Amino acid sequence: MGTLLLLFISRVSGKLIQTAAGDDVRFALTEECKTGKGTLHHQLMDGTDQLVASLDGVWKPGPGYINRVAHSSDSLILKRADFNDHGYYAFTCNYKQRGELDELHVFLPYKVVAPRDEGAILPCRSVTVGQAVKSVRWRRDGELVLELNPPSKQITYGDGYDESRVSIPSDWNQRGDLSLTVKRAQLRDEGVYYCDVEKTEKHRSAVHLTFSIMAAVFVIVDLLVWLCWFLRNRIFNVCTRSFGGGSSEREEEINLKSVTINKGDAHLCNGTLEGGEGTEEGRESGSDQQHMLKSNGNPDFTHH
Repeated sequence: MGTLLLLFISRVSGKLIQTAAGDDVRFALTEECKTGKGTLHHQLMDGTDQLVASLDGVWKPGPGYINRVAHSSDSLILKRADFNDHGYYAFTCNYKQRGELDELHVFLPYKVVAPRDEGAILPCRSVTVGQAVKSVRWRRDGELVLELNPPSKQITYGDGYDESRVSIPSDWNQRGDLSLTVKRAQLRDEGVYYCDVEKTEKHRSAVHLTFSIMAAVFVIVDLLVWLCWFLRNRIFNVCTRSFGGGSSEREEEINLKSVTINKGDAHLCNGTLEGGEGTEEGRESGSDQQHMLKSNGNPDFTHH
């Protein structure tokens, strides 16, 4: 009974680590866990545990964690966290168990799809009444976006951000609404945003911001429709000018040259879809048309 009570107390007082699925998790190493021998175990709900990593001079991954464990000078890193990693973690270093357990919470980022050049609201809700909020921090892919210091009411912005681009509600403390508004959102604003609230009960949530491609698709379709309309009317006008009546000999010759230069248009007027250098039949047809125009437009024209 005493053992169970001790375990319960240690779990409650342990360090809480909150991370989004797919992100890496860092477990801080004490001096005792940097050299010598040691282990890190994941305690499961059924009372069993799994060996995550073992220390024998250097940290190495356990059987079920190959390619998922790395280490730095001050941290043991669990890569690509998934929901099965949720739970408590216990270090034993140089035959001594560390007093506190690390509690890992894994969650899915909330997804927000926004149109370009419009405002995007990234939700973050947390209980703020009855708790002393020390700081509110928004980060994007590890870089600071905005940080609020409630005691001084001072807001610090990260590189590339200012009050004209990002903001949180002024009455956040009354409503527990710490959502981030990104104004005139651009493609460069895509990414995973973390909301960290430092208070009695720490809070972390994540939002994945992406942009809708439908608007871009509609623009491309509109451009293609306009291009088809333009080409169709251009070809129609070329055909009308080339074969309509009432034109002078000089104008008709200019139109014929225009048709000859725009070979693709000329073939379309003749009812074909061929382009390129033209066929013998096309050249003969052009010669006949020129001969007819000269004979019709000039009464002194004589046959040779």
